[in-house]
Order: sequence, then C-alpha cells, then structure tokens
Amino acid sequence: MAWREAAELLRRYSFGLALLLTLALLIVNLIRSPDFGWADQLASLAPLAIAAMASTPAVISGGGGFDLSVSPLMILTAGIYIVHLEPNGLGGAEAVPILLAVGAAVGLLNGVLINVLRVPPVVVTLSMFFILIGANLEVIPQPEQVDLTWMQYLSGWVGPIPGALLTIGFPLLVWAALGLVPYRRALYAVGSNDATAFSAGVSVGTVRALAYSLGGMFAAVGGIAVVAVTSTANASASQTYTLLAIAALALGGTSLWGGRGGLIGSALGAASLYLLGNLFVTLNVGPEWLQVIYGTMLLVAVVLVGGAARARPKVA
Repeated sequence: MAWREAAELLRRYSFGLALLLTLALLIVNLIRSPDFGWADQLASLAPLAIAAMASTPAVISGGGGFDLSVSPLMILTAGIYIVHLEPNGLGGAEAVPILLAVGAAVGLLNGVLINVLRVPPVVVTLSMFFILIGANLEVIPQPEQVDLTWMQYLSGWVGPIPGALLTIGFPLLVWAALGLVPYRRALYAVGSNDATAFSAGVSVGTVRALAYSLGGMFAAVGGIAVVAVTSTANASASQTYTLLAIAALALGGTSLWGGRGGLIGSALGAASLYLLGNLFVTLNVGPEWLQVIYGTMLLVAVVLVGGAARARPKVA
C-alpha cells in the first residue's frame, strides 16, 4: 500500500524525487560548509540548470525528442557576445535580444530539419552538435575573456537578490507564461500521443519545431549565465553540459518518452547533481566516483519515473 501511494505521488508530482534530493543535499552541504555563499553557488549552478531546462521542451514534445546541441549552443552565444558584440559597442542590454534570437533560430532550424527530413531527432541534433562545435572553434579559436561587463553582476548580488535568479528565472517565467496560452497544452498533448493530437487538429510538426526553438532560446540564456560566472568563452567547453543536462531533466521527472515533465523539475534535478558534486569535493571523493553516482542516479530516476510516462501528462 505504501509503495502504491508513493507511486501515485510520483505520478502527480514528477519532480518530487528531485525536490527531496535537493533538500537533503542542501542541508548536508550547509552543515559541511557553514560559509555557503548563496549568490556564488547559484551562479555556478545556473549554466547547468539552464542547460537542463533548455533540453526539456524537446523531450516533452515526444517522438524520441532529444536536443544534444544545447551545450555547444550555449558556448556559441557566449562567444558571439565576447568576441563580436561587446567589442563593437553592442555589449549592453541590446545584446540580450540578439543572443536570444540566435539561440531561437538554431533551435528552430533543428525542429524544421527534424520535420522535413523525417529522421530521429537525435540524428539531427547530434549533427548540429558537431556543427556548433566547429562554429565555436571558428568564433573562439582561443579562449577569450571580457572585463567589466554588466553580465558579471549576474554572478553576484543584484540589489537584494542573487543575480543568478534572474538567469534561472527567465526560462521559468517564459514557461509559466506559456501556460496561459494553448501552446503548452498542445505540447503535452503531442508528447503524450501525437496521433491523437493530430486527429484533434493540432499541428504536430509546428508544435515540435517551436519546442526546439524554445530550447534554443533558453540555451542562449545559458550562454549569458556562462559569461556571468566565468567572464570567458572557451570552445573546449562546448560539450560540458550535454549529458549532465539530460541526466538532470530525467532526475527531475521529465519522461524520456515525452508528454510529461517541466522546467521546475529539470532545475531541481540540476541542483541535485550540482550539490552532490559540491559534497564530493568537501569529502575529498575522487571525481571518478561522481561519474558513477551520476549514472546510478540517472538509472534510478528513469526506472522510478518511467512508470508514470504512460499516465496522463502532468505539468511539473
């Protein structure tokens, strides 16, 4: 009976496992590190959390949807800002819509190619993954650094709040706003059963293409978060968040079969992985064990949450 009740709770609140893990790991981290700096820690978490959130809409859209190009796209937008925009007088607030447009355009291209070519999304986004790595090597042939940019405030305090809450909060606000219009409901419907959604008059291809575009726009915000915390753009970091983002969204309750999950769960999943890494550092545990734990957590999350994939879609 207790297991059935727990399973029902997990079906209703798919982010529950990630929430419990985050709270437990946060408490342990606070005990181990009393000087836990909230602004600094959130700034370090932000790129991974945003990468996980950027990967989520494609997975929710179903059809085997994965966007493997999120991580190099983040680095590309960081490089465009540091190498081209900031030195040419476009480093202020005007840079934000430019970067968002670049991210959304790359994501939309992924979505359109998936619909036109009729090949698995993993093939298209893996191809884009390699293309963007090449573009990063062209845009950022050597690591570039920027000084005294407003983005650096996002790694500290902006007034009374940690600046990273602005970058992490932007995708969440957009996602909440989409809940007020039909699109998000259509996205869950397509991810749950695209044939039924098509029969109901939903343009499945358009919904999925926009999901990838939305993820690309969020990835651009991740690029801003990278600049905020590192003040650098480095092409060698292109692959940093690819697999961790997928692990985080699965841990956060997003079904890998589509139709279920949400950005809050993905952010909590990223927080769990980040806090676990922090804890291992304080305990002087070797990095090889961290990779083992990441893999184990991913497997456990998929097994526990996978049973809810065929339940009716729930927003997390």
